[in-house]
Amino acid sequence: MHIAVIWQRFLPYHAARIRRLRERLAGTGHKLTAIEVASRDASYGFDVARPDRIDRLCCFPGVSYHDLKARDIRSGVLSVLEELKPDVVFAPATPFPEGMAAVSYRMRSGTLAIMMDDAWEHTDRRGSVTRQIKCLIHRNLDGAFIPAPSHLPYYTALGFPEDRIFFGVDVVDNDYFAEMSMRARLKAPELREVLGVPADYFLFVGRILPRKGLDTLLAAYMVYRSKSVKEPWGLTMVGAGSGIEDVRRKAGGMEGVVFAGARFGDSLCRYYALAGCLVIPSLSDPWGLVVNEGMASGLPVIVSRGCGSAKTLVHDGENGWTFEPRDEEALAGLMIKISGLPAQERMKMGKESQVIITDWSLERFARGVLQAIEVPRRPSCGLMENMAARLWNGRVRIN
Repeated sequence: MHIAVIWQRFLPYHAARIRRLRERLAGTGHKLTAIEVASRDASYGFDVARPDRIDRLCCFPGVSYHDLKARDIRSGVLSVLEELKPDVVFAPATPFPEGMAAVSYRMRSGTLAIMMDDAWEHTDRRGSVTRQIKCLIHRNLDGAFIPAPSHLPYYTALGFPEDRIFFGVDVVDNDYFAEMSMRARLKAPELREVLGVPADYFLFVGRILPRKGLDTLLAAYMVYRSKSVKEPWGLTMVGAGSGIEDVRRKAGGMEGVVFAGARFGDSLCRYYALAGCLVIPSLSDPWGLVVNEGMASGLPVIVSRGCGSAKTLVHDGENGWTFEPRDEEALAGLMIKISGLPAQERMKMGKESQVIITDWSLERFARGVLQAIEVPRRPSCGLMENMAARLWNGRVRIN
């Protein structure tokens, strides 16, 4: 069987998943083609020439995804699929043009198409009409590959039977983060000086966007510093994005706040290694892979319930806590709570994070793919379903 996996742009965690899947497919007779839509985009700051050590086919090399029109992406990806002739295609959700290219290919070729997605009811604010159209289009897909059973009700409501839903799409290379963090901790004193971070700090990692809840984080941190009975921890923010200047202005001269800018790979692992707790205050997030990364690095976590991973990965009181989005008082209370624990207790919570995240490894992704390729093709659709799929090109948007 020839399997094609499409992503908008291959980031480090995509490359890690592909490497693991190739390892699993070795000796099975199956062939894998990794397809990247464009080599650049406006959502992430990764270097174009990143050495991710995987072979992939790029549909629009040297071009930014966000400079392309949806119809051009759909037709370009479709042309690549028709040339490759894979037996099964894993592609992003139907709101994206590359997802619709997979639908078009399935309709023309009679092969399998599996949608990869991590949206859930909290992140889908569109009306009932849009949802009905989605359901029509989804009749032209054979399955959905999603993060976890926590997302299951949303996808069954979108027209996917439970036996056509598979889990494990949102994973990172746990071993890499665990190993690099362990190495960094062995050099903690000198690294703290190099990075300019305090002995203890809360860590935020992510793009600086309004939906990431940084207003809540800054407000909570201000409350935390005013109420903390011990030497207060610092707050280190790793990331970049369109909202960075606004966040810097709101932080003003707030004591203890460090803006580290965008950090990736080994450099990012150093910040995970030296932190006391990862704090993710998102108002709305499909999953939040930084939670996986922080847990694999051995950190306790405080995660907003607006984050899709919160109810699956965070076990309250064991490896961290969850709180309601925008509840700055609750977040401040949890920051006081974690920073007031003895170091051994925090270390125990961090180790529990690593135990929990063990089941969310690259193997989980590979296992989900291997399960999904066994699903039988859905019966042919009706006129309305086919018309909806032909008319919708998807939308080019910044995530």
